[in-house]
Amino acid sequence: MARQWISNRAEYEKLFDGVGDEKVLGEVSPVYLQATSAPGAIREVCPEARLVAILRDPVDRAYAHFMGRRRDGLEERTDFGTVVTRELSEPLPDDVAFGSYLGCGRYYHFLKGYYDLFPRERIKIFLFDNFRRDSRGLMAELYGFLGVDGSFKTAMSYRHNQTGVIENRALRFLWTGTAPIRTWMRPYWPEFVRDSVHPLRAVKLARPELDPTLRARLVDLFREDVLQLEELIGQDLSAWRGDSADSADSD
Repeated sequence: MARQWISNRAEYEKLFDGVGDEKVLGEVSPVYLQATSAPGAIREVCPEARLVAILRDPVDRAYAHFMGRRRDGLEERTDFGTVVTRELSEPLPDDVAFGSYLGCGRYYHFLKGYYDLFPRERIKIFLFDNFRRDSRGLMAELYGFLGVDGSFKTAMSYRHNQTGVIENRALRFLWTGTAPIRTWMRPYWPEFVRDSVHPLRAVKLARPELDPTLRARLVDLFREDVLQLEELIGQDLSAWRGDSADSADSD
């Protein structure tokens, strides 16, 4: 993972080499919602940027993160409850949450800096639950926010980055055992190999349900941050607080 960091402006600007007459340019990184320094750094380089985030129930996000790392051989621990107990034995990180399953779910804590530094009209927050219910409607709204053709139809036939444990033991051993090599090689793979021809497309994954008692514990953990986030973005997050019949799976 460390090989994918961009550490200076010149290297960042190389991402846009070859740009032609495109109306809108953008890029994405989950770390922008995991570091309190990110809003200031973005404002310094791109003060006129439009900012978009899609937020998932923080409990589901944490469990999916854990299951995704197990899938890829990057997490040796098999019990999420043990992971939670270990992370909660110390205060959750305030400055940089990268590497913390629970720390990354404090959305208000990391989003507030963007609202302090950017006009509210240049920030758009979507909810993952809404994306699942009406993905095309959400994309049309996103295109409108960006000022591009809202009628464009995005390909959505494949569900990317599904999480779980590979059921076939031989394939699981092969995939997880090559994790260090794949991580090191990723920056050098052609884009179509890296992002389109994913070997896990045809692999069956087991997705155990999150223990209800543990879920309730985590709902309580995030409750205050969710209440503050609700006020910040002006959206109903009662489902995240366990106050709604709505629920999401842990894919």
